[in-house]
Amino acid sequence: PKVNGCEYLYGSVPLPSGTTACVQEAGEVMYFPSKWLHSTCALEPWSVGIGGQGGSPNVYDQGFEQLLSKHDASEAAQKDKMEECGVFKSEKQTPVKEDNITEKDWKWFDGNLNEYYNKLERDEHEKRDPNVITSYAVHRWMGPEKKTLTHYQLVREAIYEHVIRRFPPSAETVAGDGVALRVFDAGCGLGAGLMWFEQHEPSWELVGHTISEDQYNWIVNDLPEHRFTAYLRTYDEPLGDGGIVAFNAIYSIEAAIHSPNLKISLTAWSKALSPGGVIVIVDDFLSVGTSRDDPDVDLFTRAWLANAVHTTTEISHWADELDMTLVRDRDLGSEFQIVKRNYRNKVPELKDEKGRVHQAWLGSKARQRLTVHGKISYRLIVLRKNGEANIDLQ
Repeated sequence: PKVNGCEYLYGSVPLPSGTTACVQEAGEVMYFPSKWLHSTCALEPWSVGIGGQGGSPNVYDQGFEQLLSKHDASEAAQKDKMEECGVFKSEKQTPVKEDNITEKDWKWFDGNLNEYYNKLERDEHEKRDPNVITSYAVHRWMGPEKKTLTHYQLVREAIYEHVIRRFPPSAETVAGDGVALRVFDAGCGLGAGLMWFEQHEPSWELVGHTISEDQYNWIVNDLPEHRFTAYLRTYDEPLGDGGIVAFNAIYSIEAAIHSPNLKISLTAWSKALSPGGVIVIVDDFLSVGTSRDDPDVDLFTRAWLANAVHTTTEISHWADELDMTLVRDRDLGSEFQIVKRNYRNKVPELKDEKGRVHQAWLGSKARQRLTVHGKISYRLIVLRKNGEANIDLQ
């Protein structure tokens, strides 16, 4: 019988025996051998695909008539519209006004990440509601609805795809008969990710580490009752005090970049990972061809305490040395229009409009500059440890 592919994806119709699934990225071509059956589900609000039966997959000329448009179809107009939507970056750059503020006007923490985050938490504490995850899920806006919680669904999808090997539930769905996994949040901050996963994946055993005393106190004293465990320690020691139980998944959202030595962190995470397990990192990565000596990169590393600014190519090489494989490198910046949604395609002045002086706000301005200019990109990468996952799929 004909079935909507989305019914397979979200579990309302059982998958036929022997079904193979994959995610087709933009620009990729799928070729199905003779007599194969296939079903598709669009994962984005809109998509365009071209298909046909018979012949060679190398033949793309479908002979479609040109669509009529009420809009200016000139190349210049199209580029302007694409740039407005955040999917094209022209060679011209937004002029930067002279900054009337110097580094002396900012409060610096001399590389002390604990105090850096402690002060941020004290400054922003009154704005947070422990019963509303979005009030303390401090990430960039994703998509037209400007959701920060999308980060956790993306991590969830990566774990389902590469560890559980099943279609992930939708973001609103609670996994009623989920697979029991041990999951580690490397740099759990205020615990927003742990709380979201506990609500959506109740069968997962969740552990997180934060280096900030004030963030830890928020988790312990302010958050509603929860089952996950948080520790006040560096995320380079995921097994804690001599523990031997490994994790099925380790994720880090905008925290890995603070590692004093990311290769050492990845080594520790790899040792704490079961065969077939994954490390999922969502963070800013250096674009190929951008020098670390670039003045804006230097300012970003100092003000944001971004000790680990690397290309995904570098991380892929490290993964090979650590018995892991880079299996996913997803450009979230382009996919979710980060520049448009968060920065309105503008290069900022190095001052905070609200008068805040914490060095992190200077770092955020430097990060915006780098992102708009394409010198760094916001990405999700997945490293999978070689071997087969030993999990009970019930």
